Amino acid sequence: MSNQTEDGEIEQSVTEPNVGPGVVGDLLIGELDSWHVGICKIEKDDDDLLVYGENSHLIKRVDTDVWTTSALSDTEVKDLDKIAGMIDSAIASEEDEL
Repeated sequence: MSNQTEDGEIEQSVTEPNVGPGVVGDLLIGELDSWHVGICKIEKDDDDLLVYGENSHLIKRVDTDVWTTSALSDTEVKDLDKIAGMIDSAIASEEDEL
């Protein structure tokens, strides 16, 4: 989104990326083929998630081998919140560089 100032300059307002844990889960189980956030695209590659930036260049390969103990039982599950945070961080870095 952009706003025009009084002197005619265009001011870009950057929103914080927010890839939620639900999106991460859907990508990991194959419910989604890809997810777009601003200029970035996220895709699954084996057990990792790939974050692509402008012109489809690879920004980061996010390792999804991140585990936590389930609140419902003592079993370990993928820490979708932490994985989503790593993706958000990669996207924010890419947007800062632009």
